[in-house]
Amino acid sequence: MANPTQQRPRYRHASKRAPGWASTQHVYRPRRPTTTPLYPVVQHHLETFLAEAAQSDPRGYGVPSWVEKDLRAYLRCGILAHGFARLRCSGCGHERLLAFSCKSRGICPSCNTRRMAEVAAHVTDHVLPQLPVRQWVLSLPKRLRPFLETNPDIAGAVLRIFIRAVRTTLYRTSPGAPHDAQLGALTFIHRFGAALNTHFHFHAVVLDGVFSRSDAGEVHFHEAVQLTPEHWAELQYVLQRRVLRYFRRHGLLDEVDAHGMLSWQGSGGFSIDASVRIEGEDRAGVERLLR
Repeated sequence: MANPTQQRPRYRHASKRAPGWASTQHVYRPRRPTTTPLYPVVQHHLETFLAEAAQSDPRGYGVPSWVEKDLRAYLRCGILAHGFARLRCSGCGHERLLAFSCKSRGICPSCNTRRMAEVAAHVTDHVLPQLPVRQWVLSLPKRLRPFLETNPDIAGAVLRIFIRAVRTTLYRTSPGAPHDAQLGALTFIHRFGAALNTHFHFHAVVLDGVFSRSDAGEVHFHEAVQLTPEHWAELQYVLQRRVLRYFRRHGLLDEVDAHGMLSWQGSGGFSIDASVRIEGEDRAGVERLLR
């Protein structure tokens, strides 16, 4: 059995202790969501928000259905009247009631924070090796986003195009890397913006280099060097052509529309940012990025 003192804490608490304190006594305090500033705002204005969102949407849909579902679930999260578990200590016989949580991903501050901390800690400790990582963020034109929001196959195809293009860029900037070198990446799909507006985009955490395997079976990492904003600016135009070609071949855009989007000023609504890079030894920095 592992020594509990050697396990990495999942939640950190920094506090100033007065001189002479040997320890801090931790007391369980049940969460009271109805006393937070957010709860009454959602409670009293949810129906108005949903109605105005549907009215302002040209398609009449309003916010995505999962957003409405999570908002309504948040109003039940942590409230005993909507269900609870009864916990009993086998030693002293003391009992507590633990209210059910909504387990939503983007609305409830409590559930979202808990999931964020758990996933970030797991990926940092058990998934990503101690190698430098870079965040690649891809946003697409508004005209294409509805296709990705409603069809996972299209979203997956665009993501594969994106990751292949990133691999090519890393291969070209990693000295000594063979042509069949591969990357390591983890992608998080974001579906909304700060105002809960629909905004489908990708956040990819990519090891900043590529891997190759020798004839003896050994795996080598080739770190990317001299990766500059000019590289991901060039990548924007590559993705613009490849993604629009995919949409045209699959009948999602006609020839005239696709050609018109290619002629848009700048990168035509395609945006890539890869300015955030963290060294592999900075595990706290990697975890903050993942959060």
